[in-house]
This record gives sequence, C-alpha cells and structure tokens, in this order.
Amino acid sequence: MLFLATSVILALVLAVFIHRFLLRSPPDLKAADVAPPSSVAAKPTRAFGTWPPVQFSYPPVEAWSEFDVEKTKPVPFRPFRWGPTYPINMGIRPMPWNSWLQLDSDYKKTYAIRLARTNDQGELATGTLPGFRPQAMECLLEMFSFLSFRYPDLFKVTRAVSIRNNVTGDFWDFDELDKSDPGWNPMRIGGLLQQDDLAVMVEGTDGEYYLQAGSICTAGFWRLQDKLGRSMDDIHSHGVVPGWKEKLKFSMERFFQRQTADKPIERNNYFFQIDDQLAWSQKTNGPEKIFDQGTKAPVADLLSASDDPNWRAPVPTTDFNDVFFRTERQSLRRMPKTGCSFLTIRTYFHKVADIANEPGVPGRMASAIRSWPDNVAKYKGAELYTPVLLPRLDELHAQLVIDGTALLNAKDQDSEKYPF
Repeated sequence: MLFLATSVILALVLAVFIHRFLLRSPPDLKAADVAPPSSVAAKPTRAFGTWPPVQFSYPPVEAWSEFDVEKTKPVPFRPFRWGPTYPINMGIRPMPWNSWLQLDSDYKKTYAIRLARTNDQGELATGTLPGFRPQAMECLLEMFSFLSFRYPDLFKVTRAVSIRNNVTGDFWDFDELDKSDPGWNPMRIGGLLQQDDLAVMVEGTDGEYYLQAGSICTAGFWRLQDKLGRSMDDIHSHGVVPGWKEKLKFSMERFFQRQTADKPIERNNYFFQIDDQLAWSQKTNGPEKIFDQGTKAPVADLLSASDDPNWRAPVPTTDFNDVFFRTERQSLRRMPKTGCSFLTIRTYFHKVADIANEPGVPGRMASAIRSWPDNVAKYKGAELYTPVLLPRLDELHAQLVIDGTALLNAKDQDSEKYPF
C-alpha cells in the first residue's frame, strides 16, 4: 500500500511538471512572440493564425490500475444507423477525458504495423513540416501525460521529458534525442506510443486549418505524403467527400476556429473493403508506392516495375467472407499552448462475417447501406461488395428475428444505441 501511495504521489508530481513544461515557450518559439496566458472561459477576439496560450486545468484522469492490454477487447463500435435517411453532418459528441487514447488487445498487432511502416516509409508515414515542431511537441507531451496517468502500469514517465513503454520496451529521452538529432520528429514517437493515427491541424492566417504534422500508418486508403501541408478544405474537396461544400465545410471550419481546450469531442465513421489489409488496401488501391491521389489508382506507366505488376482494378466480390468492416473513432482536442487542433484516428477492423451475428447488427447495417445516396455509395465503393453483402445481411437479420434475438419495434427496427 505504501508503494502504491508513493507511486501515485510521484505520478502527480510528474504530471504537474509536464504541464508546467507545456506552458513554457517551446524552444522553437521566441518568448516575445507568445502572448501572456488568458482564460479558457474567455473567448478573446484574435486574428486568424494567432493563439494566445491559455491556462488550462487538466481534468482528473482516472488511473486504470488493473488494465490488462492482452485481455481488454476493442470497443465494439457499430456506428451505422437505421434508414431510410442517411445523415450528412459532423456527428460529433463530447469526449470523456478518460477515453482519449484507448488501448486494447490489438495493441501489439497495431504497434507492429505502425513500427514497420514508420521504419520502411520514414517521412512518408510520419512527418512534421518546418516551423510546426512546437505544435507537434505539445501534442506529444500531452500524450505522455495522459498515457502515464491512465495506464500507470504500462507507461512510466521517469522524468518530465522521457517515457518508458513497458509493453514494447521502447524508451525515449528528449535530452538524448536533442543531442543526437536536434530536429527529431515528435510525431514519430507519438505514432509508436499508442494505436491511433495522428494529425496536427494548425490555423493559417486565412482561417483555414492545415495538416502540418502527423503519423498516418493505418488509414487504408490515403497517405500522409498526399495531404501534408494542405488545408482541410483542399483535402476534403479533392477527396470528393459527399456533402462537403453543401453541408459540412462551413460548420466544420467554424467549429475548428471556436473549439476551446476544455471541450474535446469525438466522432465515428465507417467503411467497407474487400481485403484484409488494415494499413493499405492493395486490392482496391493498387501498389502504394505508385498510387496517384488524383485518380485513386496506381500510375499505369509504373505498374509493370512495381511490387504488384499484375494488379488490375477490383471487381465486385462474390464471397461474403471477403468483406471487411472498418470504423474510425476520431477525437479532436485543442492544445492550450500553441492552439493547434490535435486529431487522433483509431481504426477498428473486422470481417463482416464475424460481427454480423450480433443482435441487431445485420438488419441495421443493411438498412444503413440502403440509405446511402448515390454519391455516398460511390464514395464508399459500394459496387464492390453490396451485391453479396446485402442478401446475406438480410438472411442473418431474418434468422435473428425468428430466434427472438432481434427485438423489433413498430417500425421493424431494434433499439439503437449509437455508436454501438
């Protein structure tokens, strides 16, 4: 008991030290360029691209002292809704502080993918553009603080600027990194600490938010190199995101500009694919190294010399077991010192056949797919899997109804507890 009490006290002291470190001017910023701290509650008028550092009282984070990374199952997010209408909106909700960075039994598997891609692709998978290291560093320090508080048996902050990961054996010391590589990339470490992809968005003088740093290893359909340095509007417009200009652009940009450090949010989305590759869907996209973001396909002239010279554009699958469900749980926090917006993206990945017997899932999933407008269906590549997916989901739903597992209301729908 004495040891436990001493450990808690030490963690508290270290956390306070870390947050004092966060509220200092980063070495890349001149003290004269940083305004005096103001209050989170106050919403000062400010020019775009400027952010007065705010005094931020970190809410208590409950230590999960008995957390077992091997036995904790992934959160069963099932964020599809009953039709007949398909909602196109931000879909955000308040984020409980305890749930910011979530670890589970997929941790080691995800870490192996992230490590391999980080080592193989380097700055193509993780990078921080010149001039934005203070923002990336603040995000990394926030991760240090949270992980050591939430999972005290897994992460040990031995000093304010070093951390040990007891699961992977990794140890990072800022002082040593500064000596060996003064311009080291904070996002490389951040991407290997946990299971989420990371994106640091920074407001420009035009009010737009730009992706200036990140670690993207499990996105499946896009690469950091294609979006680093681009604005949120540019990314979504060129990605042909359904409803972006008509319904999402104004509200999302306004939210980014107004979000405060004490109001983190989270959201979910979902997608389907016809191979089992979490990091990069080769069957859909073709060889990653010659992928063209504009055409969403490999560069034809380079295909013969690629690692998959026989790749051909995908055709609809005829096997229900080929279809995989991927859902992202995204969180967004405003960093109090530099004012950047820190987006984390955790992708949960399942074979549809493995979740389609869950009570209520096949009927609701089929209804959601049928509610997609044409542009949404095209964006989600529906033609590749719906011919085999929908009939099977209907069969499974009918069987659950007969078995009494799916309890339907007057609208022939079961209860929906979004996003589960």
